[in-house]
Amino acid sequence: MESLRTVISRLFADAQDPGSTPLEDTNRKYCGYFSRRPPKRRRVSVLHPDTNGNSDPFSSDDSAMIAYLLQTSRLDYDALAQDFLRASVVGNMSEQLKVIMLKYREPPLTLMKTTRLLAFLNHLLMIMPITPKGSTTNTTNISSSSSGYGNPGAATAHYHHHHHHTSQQPFPLGQLFEDLTLTLSLRNAQMAPSNSNSNNNNNSVPYLIWVVTLQFMLSCLRNNSPQALYNAGIATPVILGIIKHILLELTRLPATNMTTTQKKCFAVGKQMLDLFLVHDTPSSSTNTSTVSLSSTLSPLPHQNLRQLSPIEQSSTSTALTSTTSASSSTIGNVSYYDVVYSFPELYGHFLNSTQASTNPQPAIANHNVWLMTLQYMIISITQDHRLFERSPTLMVAVNIIKHVLREINTLPANLSTAQVNCLNKGKELINLLLLGPMGDGAGVVSHYDIIVALPDVYGDFLHGTFAQSIHWTMEKFINELGKRRRHLAFLMMPPDASWPLISQLSRRHEYNDLTTRTSFHMFKGDLIEFVKEGNSTNIETHFRDMLFQRASMDEFRQLELSLTQSGYDTTQIRKAMVAKVRDVLQCIQQHSKSDRKNAGNENDYTNDSSIKGRGGDDIKMTIPSYLDLWELMNETADQLYSFVTAEYFTYEDILKDFYDLVYQSNGKEYPPGSKYHLSKDNGLVWFLLQLFFIDKVAQEVIPGDFNGDERLFDKIVALYNEDQTESVDGFSLRDLALQCGIYLERSNIKDITNLKMRHPRVASSLQYASVCHKIMTYFNDCYHQNVTNPNLFHNLSIQEMTKIAIQGQIRRDTLPYTLYVYLVPTDPEIATIGNPESTYAKGGSLSYKLLDLIGVGAKHKLLQIIYKMMLLDEVGPRYQGNNQRGAQITCVSPKVIDTAYKLLYSAPCSSELMIKEIFDRIRRCDRVYKARHEEEMAGVTPEKSLSVERMRWLHTMLQMMNYRFIRLFHYIRYSVSNLEHRQIYRVLEQFVFNLARMQLDVKLLRSLDDPNREKPIWFAESETVARAVITSISRLIKTRGQADIKTEQIYRVLSSLFEYRLDWSPESLKYFPEAVRSFYTDPQSPNQRIPPRPVINPIQLKQQVVNNKMLLGYLLQGSADHEQMMIQTFSKSENQASLLCIIWTIAVMRSSMDMFHMPSIRKLLLLVPPARVDTHAVDLVDFILKMDYPANVPDLPFKLLDTMIWKYQWVNFTNIISALGKGSGTPERTTKAFHYVQYLLLESPEFKKRADKWLSLGFSHRYWTEEDFHEKLMQYLNEFPEYHEYEAHQHHGQHMDPPLQPQMPVYYTSIVNDFVPFLEVLIARLIEYAQTDLLLQILDRYGNLFYYHHSPLSYVCNLLLYYYPNDTLNDPRICKRIVRLLDFDQYDIAPEAVAYSQNDDLDASIFDAKYFERVIHKLADSLNPKRCGSRSDPKLPERHFREIGSPAVQGITIAMLEIILTPVPPSMIIKYILDLVLQRGPHQVGVSALTIHATGLLLASLPAEHFVRPIWEELSNLIMNDPCLLEVSEPCRLIRCGMPKRTNGKYFMSQSLPDLISTAVLRDSMSSRLRKAMVHPYIFNDYTYNMHNYSTNAPNCFLALFHSLLHYSSLDIFPVFLGYLRSLRQTPDTLKTDVQLLYVCFLLGPALHRIEKLDNNNRDAEFLLELMHMVKQVTTLMDMKDGWSTQALEQTFDFLHHIRAGFVKSLELASQLREIVKSMNAPISQRLIRLVLET
Repeated sequence: MESLRTVISRLFADAQDPGSTPLEDTNRKYCGYFSRRPPKRRRVSVLHPDTNGNSDPFSSDDSAMIAYLLQTSRLDYDALAQDFLRASVVGNMSEQLKVIMLKYREPPLTLMKTTRLLAFLNHLLMIMPITPKGSTTNTTNISSSSSGYGNPGAATAHYHHHHHHTSQQPFPLGQLFEDLTLTLSLRNAQMAPSNSNSNNNNNSVPYLIWVVTLQFMLSCLRNNSPQALYNAGIATPVILGIIKHILLELTRLPATNMTTTQKKCFAVGKQMLDLFLVHDTPSSSTNTSTVSLSSTLSPLPHQNLRQLSPIEQSSTSTALTSTTSASSSTIGNVSYYDVVYSFPELYGHFLNSTQASTNPQPAIANHNVWLMTLQYMIISITQDHRLFERSPTLMVAVNIIKHVLREINTLPANLSTAQVNCLNKGKELINLLLLGPMGDGAGVVSHYDIIVALPDVYGDFLHGTFAQSIHWTMEKFINELGKRRRHLAFLMMPPDASWPLISQLSRRHEYNDLTTRTSFHMFKGDLIEFVKEGNSTNIETHFRDMLFQRASMDEFRQLELSLTQSGYDTTQIRKAMVAKVRDVLQCIQQHSKSDRKNAGNENDYTNDSSIKGRGGDDIKMTIPSYLDLWELMNETADQLYSFVTAEYFTYEDILKDFYDLVYQSNGKEYPPGSKYHLSKDNGLVWFLLQLFFIDKVAQEVIPGDFNGDERLFDKIVALYNEDQTESVDGFSLRDLALQCGIYLERSNIKDITNLKMRHPRVASSLQYASVCHKIMTYFNDCYHQNVTNPNLFHNLSIQEMTKIAIQGQIRRDTLPYTLYVYLVPTDPEIATIGNPESTYAKGGSLSYKLLDLIGVGAKHKLLQIIYKMMLLDEVGPRYQGNNQRGAQITCVSPKVIDTAYKLLYSAPCSSELMIKEIFDRIRRCDRVYKARHEEEMAGVTPEKSLSVERMRWLHTMLQMMNYRFIRLFHYIRYSVSNLEHRQIYRVLEQFVFNLARMQLDVKLLRSLDDPNREKPIWFAESETVARAVITSISRLIKTRGQADIKTEQIYRVLSSLFEYRLDWSPESLKYFPEAVRSFYTDPQSPNQRIPPRPVINPIQLKQQVVNNKMLLGYLLQGSADHEQMMIQTFSKSENQASLLCIIWTIAVMRSSMDMFHMPSIRKLLLLVPPARVDTHAVDLVDFILKMDYPANVPDLPFKLLDTMIWKYQWVNFTNIISALGKGSGTPERTTKAFHYVQYLLLESPEFKKRADKWLSLGFSHRYWTEEDFHEKLMQYLNEFPEYHEYEAHQHHGQHMDPPLQPQMPVYYTSIVNDFVPFLEVLIARLIEYAQTDLLLQILDRYGNLFYYHHSPLSYVCNLLLYYYPNDTLNDPRICKRIVRLLDFDQYDIAPEAVAYSQNDDLDASIFDAKYFERVIHKLADSLNPKRCGSRSDPKLPERHFREIGSPAVQGITIAMLEIILTPVPPSMIIKYILDLVLQRGPHQVGVSALTIHATGLLLASLPAEHFVRPIWEELSNLIMNDPCLLEVSEPCRLIRCGMPKRTNGKYFMSQSLPDLISTAVLRDSMSSRLRKAMVHPYIFNDYTYNMHNYSTNAPNCFLALFHSLLHYSSLDIFPVFLGYLRSLRQTPDTLKTDVQLLYVCFLLGPALHRIEKLDNNNRDAEFLLELMHMVKQVTTLMDMKDGWSTQALEQTFDFLHHIRAGFVKSLELASQLREIVKSMNAPISQRLIRLVLET
């Protein structure tokens, strides 16, 4: 160690003192007394000792930049080297050398220290060379570690510079270079001013040290073989460290105006980087990079080396060095991308785009670093193409391109030559990464990757432009990419996606429009335009469709909640509301006559002479001809009232929107016909007047405005239109709205006498103000004072109704209270309702027409009064008059009930909360009974029970819901309860049965699969209800599809419906969907684990009855001795099922039902809980059908059953009918069951008499129109009384044991009403079993009863769809009679369909192409919100009383019926429809997009097997034969960055491209190419654009139809779609053109988001495999060369990149796709292989 200290002290003696050798005297010290510099200074002493002075550029450098001090010659470096080696004998030489380097790095770092160190190293390398020398030395046999450090345990011999060493450790060059690199720094160097006389000053020392040190390192690297260098420690880590350090330091140099010294530093640094990064290979040399650089630069004037820029100097030096290197081998194997990966400090933004950097490198402002960096990136790729195979390269390459684009965007508009060079280098790199070294598109990134990255560079693309401006040199490139993005957007979006949302029928995916799908975020700007043009839906259109289709408030809340959670703007509801108001008013304006009325004109629509005079004849109301359209105003006002009440938006907001509908921002009215705007309309004022009755508006907003600046009132006045008031089609109810509002708020208006002065425009309206006062006086005198008259509001004219409705607008509460007192008089007559216990106050009745006309506020107030006074469940009805009279009233008047349901129908939205509250109260009653039942089961005395008043309320509400509101409920919300009251339970069970049969959506399955439900078995007590639910599930799955509901979930639901296993006959199972059928037929299904139902054996039971004398004595004689035992026996639930069977057995034995002791029978029957009555009826029927009867009395069982049902009413008629047609059992049982059905319905007079009586009473099919329904019902029940507690055998008033339960009021119940839904079950069974004759007789006899069905249209349509095709229904006699179940006066059914069903002689000839076209057009009209769904015929029911309130749902239901009832083959029907849509045959003009969507909706709703499969066949024929698809699309060059050209001193972008096509398939004439350019885009354009520009074509039309079909179909259609794609690929006439391939992509693209949701996880993978096979099939015929492609192929590739996430969802799929891609032709395979690389 002592010798090492000596070496260090001698080596660095006085070198620490920078003043010991003043640099300014260097020139003189060099040459002694001469004052001039020598021409050459040899400095090989600071280079590698093997440096050749004749060839090495450093040995003869004539630069005057560096002065080499004379003092260096005073040291004996040979001795120092020898002493160092002696010291190394003791320790490791690398360690000793490290000590020297540590001493060297001690500050200050001077040039003397550097030159001494380098001279010392020069002499040390003479003694111990890097490459061992000797005649037998072989560098390849030298082994060392990659670290470059010697073995510390190795001994060293005695060295001197004359000896060669036969055995030595490698020189630690790697360590030495690492230490030397750490001493290089340009951080604190400062140059002298440019006018300084000397280039060498103290401040430039770091630059000088940089140069000499790097030159030493370069000489070492160049004068040794790569293997020797590797052995010496020059491995990849060392190389990367040197490169990273040099790169970092070079960025510290000035970006511009570098001095000569700084240029030299940059040049030397770049030489070092060239040595490592530019590899000399036979295929790629450094000359290549030089040529590449020069080819992109504009020609420069001749300059000498000193005048060149550093990057140009380095290029020249690199070229020189490459020709003079000692070896052509590569030092290391490092590419510039390795540097990028290992240098996050400088290039972190390349590795992670989210990483922020204050000074990202390279910056284009630093031309030298920019050109150098990009040059290395380019060279690294050109000399090693395998870089493209690295998966992470994609991310890095995209980030590099983003950085280049950002930097180019910082350039000024006017470019200098240097800036052009930088620009071109950036574009060259982009082209290389994008198109690959061969320019054929096989680059590391795709065009799609750059398209996705553009928003990160330029901001979001909205309204046709990016947020940031684009540099003009990149505009063409970005625009071309924009075109590709636009094409991809059109591929992912159907030609027209403006699919109407169908409330109640829409599936979940239909609520998520294109704007909410994550895969469409990159098309945000395109989607905005698409929506704006009306070619796509958005949230506003969803709300608008729901408003048009009268959706419930629950649906609005659910959608609004989903939007709130996802962050979308919920103000779209208000926009949709305003749009509906505009549509409704425009519809009324179109039907209104604008002519002014003549003086004295009377517009009284009522000429009925029976109308009594009311007085006030001088008050004439103007009645319009369009009065049937007023229902639209009522509906819209109700919705508006509800939203403002629920605070979705405010009164002020809606007033501003109304004002903006009429007035421009400058205060002027919009000209007539302005799109999305409206002329002044009094309807707007009327809508606003309805909001005056909302508490918050009335108490805060309106008074606040009148106490302030009256700004809101001024806007209302501005909306008033006097011309409407004076027109012949004016409507006083609407046109007096402003005057009514003023009169209503007169107490809040300050200084009302000067109102005209403050608001001059109000003057014209005040001339009619006196009418309001007259009406108020007239109402008070004529109606309010005579309210006790029970006929006061009966049979009113429209004139009178209008006056009454206006009164409701003038005074806030007068009208509702008057009407209530009329309904419930203060001193009423007491009447009964069905039984003596049920009494009510007899009052008047109100017409639905009057209730429709009064305002929303008055309706709401009247409904509130009725609810609070009559419909609260705790106390029963409250009477406002005489308390003594009130105590006698126990029930609600039927007239009040009628008024309540009419009001609820008239204002469903604003009244929905009341309906929900009623339902919640019913649930509470159900929970009380449930708790009571559980306590009884536990042996505890029940504490809670329902009061009589509450039971009456419950019975009343259940009747109203079951017989009047059933169509308003869409889901089963609870199971059959444990009610003990038999009369109430019968209504409840009927309600649940009806509700189960009327389900509309498969979401029923989700509601039934509720793990938190109150009961594990939904309908354990009622087999009839359980079977009804199963039938509904089967119908829904079959007609609506299974959707995304898994089969396991269906199994769980079916297992939870009934406590025993339910069996079905093969005839019924045949029509079940597969998921349901397999549950009952698969031996492994959960159904096999459900216990079977106990069976009662007739023979065994008969034997038990005969032997049980006590039983016979009690049942026949009523023996009191046996009563207790019998009651105890049949109190057990396991014995109750046999009770009816025992009675039947005894009756058969005695051939009569009359010999029983009736009180005993009653006592035993009352032991059976009401919930079990239905199931025991099924047990009885099964028992009856199994029993053998005496042959001599064949009609005995029929007579006995008749007696049980009608005479004694021990069993319910509907339960028996349901049990006879339950759909299970052997063929023998079925045959017998139909004999009983025939007897009960056709031979027995009992039910026929009841049905005839019902029809004779003339019950209206439109129950809301008759005001005497209750009176007719009482007439029927008086003749045919119905009993609920088996008391039919006893006379009225006779004592009963046990006593009767409290009697409930009867409002609507009757056996005829209840039979109609069960007729559905019977018809279905007769169809399944092909009982044609019996079915004909029943339909002829009882078909007219179906007019009283709750939903006849839905039933008939679903019946025909469910059983299609069916031999029984194919019989025209049956089909026509089924359709005849409808009351055609209530539906807008095509005249041909009505005539066909009513006339047995008509056949299919009346259904021609025109018929089906009219069906489509009518359906489209019913879907159009602008048409408002107004009645086509005023004779049709009002929309709120229709069976289906939604115009769209009713339209699609009628359209399905009109299609399915025809005997025309489905293939012919599809041909007619496609002729219309595709403009074939006589059709020359395209239909609207809405018509196409209506067609898709209709076809998706019809049986897919018969109506959708012909669509596939037509589509296949189109793809394979359409001439537009059979030609290759227009050839195109791959998009690349163009280089600006210089002309007249300015740069511009060249537009010319060589048109050299060597590929045969692309060689077309110019005319052919122009034709393709014209035709090809229109195939894939948006449909509406094509239609408006007369460029429609069959492929485009079919695309629009196909996507509508997919959109409205369930997921069940996609396996069929997959099969079609597979058959299309495997057809002998395979796909040949890129346009065909692109067309398939257009078919598939918009549907991928749904394909991913398929139950089968491999299904979406199969779609992708088929698609890739097609790509291979087509591209095999297309030999792409020289960077040429086609428009269609490029769009296909963009699509494949867009969906690439699906390619690697599983390793198996990725492997299969990879094999397909590898088998494709080049360069297609290279372009697509990255899609399936594992990441």
